[in-house]
Amino acid sequence: MESQPRLSSSWEVYEQLSREQFEAVESAGITKFHAQLLYNRGLHTVEEMKSFIEAAYETSPDPLLLVDMERAVARIQQALERREHITIYGDYDADGVTSSALLFRALRTLQQPGASLDFHIPHRLRDGCGLNIAALDQLKARGTQLIITTDCASSDVEQAAYARELGLDIIVTDHHHTPAKLPDVYAMVNPWRPDCAYGERYLCGVGIAFKLTQALYRAYKRDREDEKELLDLVAIGTVADIAPLLGENHTLVRLGMQRLNDTHKPGLQALIRSANLQPGRIRERDIAFSLAPRINAAGRMKEASIAFRLLTTDDEAEALALAEELEQLNIARQQETEELMRNVRDQARSQPGKAVILVSGDDWHEGIIGLVAGKLAEELHKPVLVLSNDKTTSLSRGSARSQKGFNIIEALNDFASQLERFGGHAQAAGFTIRSELIEELHTHLLAWSENGGAAVPALIPGTNLPDQTGLVTEQENTEIQPALVLKKVDLVFSRLERLSYELYKMMRQLGPFGSGNPEPTFKMENLRLLETWTSGINKQNLRLRLGDPRGGERRLGTLLRGAPRQQELVGVTHVNIIFRVESSENDARPEIWLKILDLEPVEKVP
Repeated sequence: MESQPRLSSSWEVYEQLSREQFEAVESAGITKFHAQLLYNRGLHTVEEMKSFIEAAYETSPDPLLLVDMERAVARIQQALERREHITIYGDYDADGVTSSALLFRALRTLQQPGASLDFHIPHRLRDGCGLNIAALDQLKARGTQLIITTDCASSDVEQAAYARELGLDIIVTDHHHTPAKLPDVYAMVNPWRPDCAYGERYLCGVGIAFKLTQALYRAYKRDREDEKELLDLVAIGTVADIAPLLGENHTLVRLGMQRLNDTHKPGLQALIRSANLQPGRIRERDIAFSLAPRINAAGRMKEASIAFRLLTTDDEAEALALAEELEQLNIARQQETEELMRNVRDQARSQPGKAVILVSGDDWHEGIIGLVAGKLAEELHKPVLVLSNDKTTSLSRGSARSQKGFNIIEALNDFASQLERFGGHAQAAGFTIRSELIEELHTHLLAWSENGGAAVPALIPGTNLPDQTGLVTEQENTEIQPALVLKKVDLVFSRLERLSYELYKMMRQLGPFGSGNPEPTFKMENLRLLETWTSGINKQNLRLRLGDPRGGERRLGTLLRGAPRQQELVGVTHVNIIFRVESSENDARPEIWLKILDLEPVEKVP
């Protein structure tokens, strides 16, 4: 057989396990199918594979293994016993809001009658992320004695020193990379501390807040079931932050998805109804495309406290009202994002030869510049920085989204002395800079890229999968491919009959899927192309009826937004395809179809 080489050159097939490897896993009760997929995701031992498949809550590491956890728990116990005024200090994205809500719910359970439990989530535009001096003054005036941060403050050296002057104790819980100089706080629980040997570094903010709750509940001899009741919030925050779904994250999110599908929290029930989702059938993609954007809309468009109140209320009427408010804010966010996209596309066209795109404007809505940076980076396949200039302060706030292995946080770190503030991850970051230094920053990033700064992509340790933590784009539907789709094929099938509902259910046993554990991708060659037609509201999708090359089996496939390719298939009798297997997951109607990621005509058939 001779075929066009495009799929072979652009999609790499994972090496198949050897006969000896297959025999070893089968003797341990692991199917060949599961073993190959897990090996492709960096799980190379039988023990690792079995632990991943079982996803047992009991295997969750002891929270006291995190540096400063014992110290944090002791201080919180002291505050609870003395009825001190405690304030949870969060962040305005979905990870920050869910982590704040989780810890607030936990402390509300543990606090004594009459004790003061408060929260503060910074305003995106007025405050920015992390601790700030004005907020600390405000909290001190309100009577706060202990501040517990979630998803922030690992880099806030100056603010922590000021809080100490005010007599405020601060416990930091965070997952962002730490600077060389740590803030002087009462305790810092962050797996990225250089002195922390905790093996699960890729927990996100809500994961760290959950580990603190685990430690607290166990100190108070609470039942394990009380811990598990909070896992629905862990699932939302972890998926929303695109944290790798491996190790402890995978276990917590799998169990959290089960809790989410049967949640008793009025706020989540109202949010699920508002998003037109069906309890019992909610999947991880529903968090990414429906629930997380609505939670994020609060902080982007108004006040993140709206989402926080939704996730902490036990009042059904209040939950319905807050969910409706988030719905309207999300609609406004979608409209403003598209308007700004038109503007930045025009600016980007003037930089066709540049490896890093930087666009800026006066008083752009800072709540959506991160989304715009992500969308533009996906369109151009280049790192993108979007900045909003404040003419009053002569400062600009920026959001950066990366592509092609460009480690944006390292690039910004090399320019740290010129930045007012910065933080983030390898693929997504935020920063503040004096407006007159914007062009100098762009020059630095271009030189950093040219001199090899992008040569080593940020990978999840033990895998060849990209670290996408924080890379939030919030597409409105599943017809858009996620950022950084890894062009790797898990398995090559030779017979359509193997693609069954039973195989789909076996595949789903390895879920939830996402960063670090991508949905399995397959390849088939020389399929008979029996029919093509277009579908969708705007006839944008390409549907295909495919036949087995050697038998009568047939399957339907869809290439999303593939209608423009229909013409090239006229007269074509056979195709090669890269695809994923999809299903409505209805056991009464066990149907599957193929979500085609790429295809090519076969020129010559044997």
